Amino acid sequence: MNHTTGLYKYIPIPREHKPDIYSIDFEKLKKWGFKTVLFDYDFTITVWKEKKINEKTLDLFERLLAQGFQVAIVTNANDNRVKHIEEKTMGKVKVYSNMKKPSTKKLSKVLDIMETKPEHALMIGDLFITDIFAGNKLGLYTILINPYMYEIESKSKKFMANFSRLMYFIFFYTIGWFFRLMDLGVPNEFQKSIFDIDYDHIFNTNHKLLIFDFDNTLVPWHSEQIPEKVKDLMIKLKSKGFEILIATNGRASRFNNLKEELYDLGVGIHPLSLKPLTYKIKRKLRSLNKKPNECVLIGDQLFTDILAGNISGFYTIKIEPLSKKEGSWTKFVRNLEKLSIKMMRKKPKLFKEKGGNNNEM
Repeated sequence: MNHTTGLYKYIPIPREHKPDIYSIDFEKLKKWGFKTVLFDYDFTITVWKEKKINEKTLDLFERLLAQGFQVAIVTNANDNRVKHIEEKTMGKVKVYSNMKKPSTKKLSKVLDIMETKPEHALMIGDLFITDIFAGNKLGLYTILINPYMYEIESKSKKFMANFSRLMYFIFFYTIGWFFRLMDLGVPNEFQKSIFDIDYDHIFNTNHKLLIFDFDNTLVPWHSEQIPEKVKDLMIKLKSKGFEILIATNGRASRFNNLKEELYDLGVGIHPLSLKPLTYKIKRKLRSLNKKPNECVLIGDQLFTDILAGNISGFYTIKIEPLSKKEGSWTKFVRNLEKLSIKMMRKKPKLFKEKGGNNNEM
């Protein structure tokens, strides 16, 4: 199933925005079942109109190939300017030139040649009106990067790089921000409750830390008693090898009577997490020596729990709230959640080798 549906097929909002190609978490994307990486050329892997590529980029290509990815360059530049890449990679990185993006006709043919379905391919580029638009239209997972600025001496090339960034910011802060916000509220999975999650597969895909919301995820809203079946689940998860953290926006004083019980269960508590802000959760992550792609965040609210998890780079799972009793602000946000669910584009799940395509809701 295509990741991009509805309006997102025609609006060039990327699934991720990174500083450069070296900042992309390819390990996470491999877990999600992606097999093919398509890079733009100018201002993505090298300076605009250059015929050279640095060693750091060649090393990245080698790592991706070693991980089992197919790697290709899909560029609007002519063949004479980009054919050196195939030579330097001994033909392991294929180059497809004169692509005429944002047209998707040639890009679609490249996927056929590489025997790749759109839902298994990444499109990475610096231009939202060509790379991201074409990728979204075909249903690829799109990643926008800032223009390649390393070792640029030409003032005209610096101007072009900064101009492309400016154009995206103008687009983003007028039309795009709303769609990006909706996008960030999309979980990788929807499940009925914490008891319906496939924890075995989560553990087998090298996720080591489970981060649970508290109210309406583990217990009914404002409850101060942890149900026995939740305790039993925590014990089982600990025995599997998981670390468990409760990240709640509730104040620390609320958990005074539960500290000893949580300690006995081996469960950490991180109160006043300020979700959807992420700086406190990221700081906690550093103290636990965990990488974002090792973490799963589980909660009942799209625009606090899931939003914080997605911004942080976690795998996210949305469950149904345990009770209808909630605060006034939460009830208001639930209406925004209904709108988001109606228009959201699907996000990939953790890939399973057996049992068919796992990139569906």
